Amino acid sequence: MITETNPTETKGYVFDIQGLSVHDGPGCRTLIFLNGCTMNCIWCSNPEGISHKPALLHTISRCIGCGNCLSDCQHRAIRFEENKPVFDRLICAGCDERDCLQACYTNALRLGGKEISVAKLFGIIQRDRNFWGTGGGITLTGGEPLLQIDFAKEILKKCHEAYIHTAIETCGNVSWNNFEEVIPFLDWIFFDLKHFDTNEHKKYTSTGNTIILENARLLATHFPGRLIFRLPLIPGYNDSDENIASIISFLKETGRNEINLLPLHHLGREKYRMLGQDYQGSHLLIPSDEHLTNVALRFTEAGIRPYVGSETPF
Repeated sequence: MITETNPTETKGYVFDIQGLSVHDGPGCRTLIFLNGCTMNCIWCSNPEGISHKPALLHTISRCIGCGNCLSDCQHRAIRFEENKPVFDRLICAGCDERDCLQACYTNALRLGGKEISVAKLFGIIQRDRNFWGTGGGITLTGGEPLLQIDFAKEILKKCHEAYIHTAIETCGNVSWNNFEEVIPFLDWIFFDLKHFDTNEHKKYTSTGNTIILENARLLATHFPGRLIFRLPLIPGYNDSDENIASIISFLKETGRNEINLLPLHHLGREKYRMLGQDYQGSHLLIPSDEHLTNVALRFTEAGIRPYVGSETPF
């Protein structure tokens, strides 16, 4: 884990940084994935980002069963079955030493996140800026980026002062005060609407949507930048005529005339195995192109412009 030496610097946990992204805001961008989320969506493609503290990931295909991790673990959290390590995840979650990482010379073990200072992260952003061309910027995502509010605010402020375009991708399930902290330094907000019915919302995300919808309404009134709502489209869950009609009504209520439809995928399935977890979203269906077209047509007929998947005209 990277640990900065200046104790006065603001630091946060980041589990990925991706350059040259073109689907999460205007231009060529740097995506910064912050650890921690208030929700637990069963289809989440970044489960390593749900926990605020970086979790241990084990890549089985890289493991040669040497036993070094077992020998070096101070907490007896590892046992071997069929020549492969099995981890007691509750013990691992409370471990700060992480001796197993140093013992694994095949890099089969890694952490889903690292601690990094605002100064170091801004240096990475400035490096990437040389490759953006015109119209690029940064997008904070996650996890839920506004959970680490001090860290998020400081990096957004630093970028804003350097005339770097800023955006966040949020589930909306945080205190309104957190949004107020970052609004002055944000150009765009991507805001997820997963289901309009609070009970159905809780069924697959672990939380209701009351706070989410309240924040969405407040942003529509108080945020001067571009606010784009997103719908992760999941057949049989949130694609009913009733739910689509409710979302259309909500968009009109908030004065929005665009929505980004994100078709479900299962690309994060392997990460669950690396975390020692079962993937709960395997039964969910991937929408066909025809189905996506039909749902998009519903929005178009209502006077709302749909962007399907990566078809984002930014």
